[in-house]
Amino acid sequence: MSVKYYNYPADKDVQLSPHFKMGEFVDPSDYTSAPFPSTVPIDSDLIDILEQVRDHFGCTCDINSGYRTPLADKAVRGSGSGPHTYGCAADAYFYKDGQPIPSRLIACYLQDIGVRGVGYCCGGNSNGTHIDTMARKWHGDESKRDSSGNYAIVSDYYAYTGTTKAEVYGESSGSSAPTGNSDGIKTVQDWLGVEVDGICGAQTKAALVKELQAVLNDQYGANLAVDGIFGNKTASALPNICKGSAGDLTKVLQGFLICHGYDTNGFDGIFGNATESAVRDFQKENDLYCDGIAGRATFGKLAA
Repeated sequence: MSVKYYNYPADKDVQLSPHFKMGEFVDPSDYTSAPFPSTVPIDSDLIDILEQVRDHFGCTCDINSGYRTPLADKAVRGSGSGPHTYGCAADAYFYKDGQPIPSRLIACYLQDIGVRGVGYCCGGNSNGTHIDTMARKWHGDESKRDSSGNYAIVSDYYAYTGTTKAEVYGESSGSSAPTGNSDGIKTVQDWLGVEVDGICGAQTKAALVKELQAVLNDQYGANLAVDGIFGNKTASALPNICKGSAGDLTKVLQGFLICHGYDTNGFDGIFGNATESAVRDFQKENDLYCDGIAGRATFGKLAA
């Protein structure tokens, strides 16, 4: 987690990211029986996840509940010490063309990108989804409880909800899973240790980000959470790499490029002429500064 603190209401119009303001994380409905907070913690990793969901589905996002003080949390039948009280949780609804995106699609996508805290059917609503960045893993169904009154635990949202990959990444979800050369993608997936299906979807991209984070930790002392989420901390830890570079960081770069359909003439961790050409082509097609050097902007666009 990377929690920052804001003053309320003074900072409510502060722009936290391209699509979210600080005030969206303090919902008046949470404070009908408790005083509003004067200080609000918000985890920037949570913002990154919300932006990632928004980008993938091409949708808008309505945060129904964000930060809650312990008193406010108890007032809405929370424990008073849950993830909302740490500023690392949001109960959200996502809309595309004015229609809600079902929680099952959101939950499956969050599972794929490695989000550890997911609540399907948040508050019992089939379109609401709980998202949090707590260290412990919890995937549940908030519309069902066991004999002890706890939410039902879900091991795989696809199987649990009967959702298909095509719904999450195909036409019905409003987004497409990125695809490149199928054999090349399979080689990358085999190296990553993920399902080898020749389709570069969110799971493969998240695994590449995890590998990137692990390399930055091992070789650059970045001390990043290896969570598969390309956020500000990961971007800030990236060095520039260019022709002549070699090693795992270059191999991760090649993996991303291959999954986006670019030819690097091998998956060998050597930044040669073909990899430089692939970087330049990717930069041109994505309106990035075209210099053949892979840095924060290029890696960020590849990981989006």
